[in-house]
Amino acid sequence: MTSERTRKRLSAEVQRILAEVLEFQVKDPVLKEAFPTVVDVELSPDVRRAVVYVYVPGGGGQRQAVLSALEHDKGFLRTQLARRMHVRRVPELVFKLDETLDRALGLERLFGK
Repeated sequence: MTSERTRKRLSAEVQRILAEVLEFQVKDPVLKEAFPTVVDVELSPDVRRAVVYVYVPGGGGQRQAVLSALEHDKGFLRTQLARRMHVRRVPELVFKLDETLDRALGLERLFGK
């Protein structure tokens, strides 16, 4: 088990590295066009699994295409994490869509009426 403080530091580092890689190194055209944003990373207590929350602007079809592209490029992303992080074991990546911003905008529109 890893301490909460260490997990928070590692999750912030994973988030920063993934954001850089998605912005500058990924060559997948789907990911280049969609501009996915890494919103949050939650590490499991044993730091073997990282749930990566990604926000993708646009419609549902584009979001699913981005999730598929991220799943396809998962090996490349883990390799980049391994090169930049100094840990024994690089966490397994699980990508999920973050819809918090969409919900907040919907509520804002609702309150505006």
